[in-house]
Amino acid sequence: MTVELRNRIIFGVLFASLVTAAVASDVTRGAHLGTTVLALIGVVVGSREYVRLARAIAPGISLAPVLITNVLLALLPVADSLLVAHPVSGNAAVVVHAEGAALIIGLALGWLLLEQMFRRGPDGIFAHVGASLLGIAYLGIPFLLLQRMAALPTGGALLLVFIAAVKCGDVTAFFGGKAFGRHKMCPAISPGKTWEGFASSFVGAIGGSYLFTWLPTTWGSPMPFPGWWQPAVWGLALGPLGVLGDLAESCLKRAAGQKDSGTSMPGFGGILDVLDALIIAAPAAYLLARILA
Repeated sequence: MTVELRNRIIFGVLFASLVTAAVASDVTRGAHLGTTVLALIGVVVGSREYVRLARAIAPGISLAPVLITNVLLALLPVADSLLVAHPVSGNAAVVVHAEGAALIIGLALGWLLLEQMFRRGPDGIFAHVGASLLGIAYLGIPFLLLQRMAALPTGGALLLVFIAAVKCGDVTAFFGGKAFGRHKMCPAISPGKTWEGFASSFVGAIGGSYLFTWLPTTWGSPMPFPGWWQPAVWGLALGPLGVLGDLAESCLKRAAGQKDSGTSMPGFGGILDVLDALIIAAPAAYLLARILA
């Protein structure tokens, strides 16, 4: 066993245990503190890593607009829940819930354009502003949707099933590709990805969905799905999206000329190397949560 694989197993198990404990604590207490803390860690560390990668293409990109916008998007569901618990006016609740994300992103766009015009003029405007908006869409919006999903009646359990489906699919894709991989999936982006590994992701995603659909019953919480077939649909839809999320982040790293997004996660690289599979799948998970749960 290589040192990298050993670190990946050790820190992967540790990270998964901490995430599961934080979300499970929210489920049992009917709170959202654990998921909010996890979201803030993800957007703060992830934004720093993303900007570091983006500077290879857009050297003038600033961290502050990307970081602050992503934090505000991740905290938007918290503001929504506070307004529900302590209403101040109907209009304020509507702005936060229905228009908050558009307002935050619109203000961020104004910030980016003004900063660009007064600091650099037209030089690199497409690269700098475009890379910043990609960072907001890549991190802020997925974490906003995951926080919204966690606020649903069985949202904490759904969040656990989401993470389990995607990461179990990611793990089986990795080991399935190592064991059976023969046909390259996208060699220009990630030479190690194979179609055999992609097929293996379905096994892990569906298995993880069923396992973590049952798990909340062990601490007295209801299952997140009403029937037996919903976890299969959940895994079938989200497992492949996790693999595509991994590929998307590999594409960003290749464009930046980097092997890893950072050094914060031994055995994996940076936090984006851990979150990559979740990011692309998050919007689909929120949509499925509204339909299936």
